[in-house]
Amino acid sequence: MVLINKAINEVTVKLVYYGPGLCGKTTNLEKIYANPKLDNKGKMISMSTETDRTLFFDFMPMELGTIGGQKVRVQLYTVPGQVFYDATRKLVLRGADGVVFVADSQASMRESNLDSLQNLKTNLRLNRIDPDKIAIIYQYNKRDLPAAASVDEMTEYLKPGNAPVVEASAITGVGVTATLRAAIAKILDNLKSNVDVTLYDEPPLAAPDMTQKAGVTHSSAGIPKLSMKSEPAPPPPVVHDDNPFDTGDIAVHAEEDDPFASVAVIEEEPAEDPFAAPSAEVHDSEAERAELEEMLANARAVVASLETALERARENERVLSARLRA
Repeated sequence: MVLINKAINEVTVKLVYYGPGLCGKTTNLEKIYANPKLDNKGKMISMSTETDRTLFFDFMPMELGTIGGQKVRVQLYTVPGQVFYDATRKLVLRGADGVVFVADSQASMRESNLDSLQNLKTNLRLNRIDPDKIAIIYQYNKRDLPAAASVDEMTEYLKPGNAPVVEASAITGVGVTATLRAAIAKILDNLKSNVDVTLYDEPPLAAPDMTQKAGVTHSSAGIPKLSMKSEPAPPPPVVHDDNPFDTGDIAVHAEEDDPFASVAVIEEEPAEDPFAAPSAEVHDSEAERAELEEMLANARAVVASLETALERARENERVLSARLRA
């Protein structure tokens, strides 16, 4: 859900990286965050367990210009891929404006990719988001592995349709910025075209269930660890016929690319301003109140998760201190 802040003349869009466990979602965000071209960014917040992590940071790519006179801020999220984190994935998808589905190219991951893709579409519907209208990009990751399935095979079973497809090797940086460019371009194209992705036939969203632990147990996921670090028309599917990993300099040129070199700047055009005459619900006080209540519920859910993790960390500290004194 696009957030419009008139006070600071800013539009915020949300992009979520989704996919099976250990497919490369976290690596994508870490490569993006480390890119020296992105200097106007917030701190990366990581909520991690022994098996997976949920990451978040935002940035304002000045190269994008403005849309409807508003500056654009992009929020990037990853979601845990393991099955027992489904409650967390549902929560992170709330209000998403775009999704990058990161598929693991290894042939053995076919079923995991399909299960995760079906889970994505289900959770989008539960969040009243139309999976057929939201901006979605498919990234075929781990193309550098010898056991990688062919692009044709993956396209045949994932069926991306007209959605852009990018081949990548997130660990080396190949395709990471290309994926980000395609995703933001798709989101902005939806905004400019006033595409409504809401599923009105689905029931209204309920407040997050604060009793849900997302399947996290000491035996299944370990103790959460918190860290915050700060470091100095839709495009056609991008499917490469040649092998992008047959040269030795792929990691170098991937990191040097400007993440927004090929994203068209959307200049302010009053006649086509998508925010000048939006649907009634944008200025509807009841709708705005509902949005604020939802944002507050999400914030409380995050705070509760952080407090739980902090309490566990303190308990560990007490246990370790007691052992040292013994």
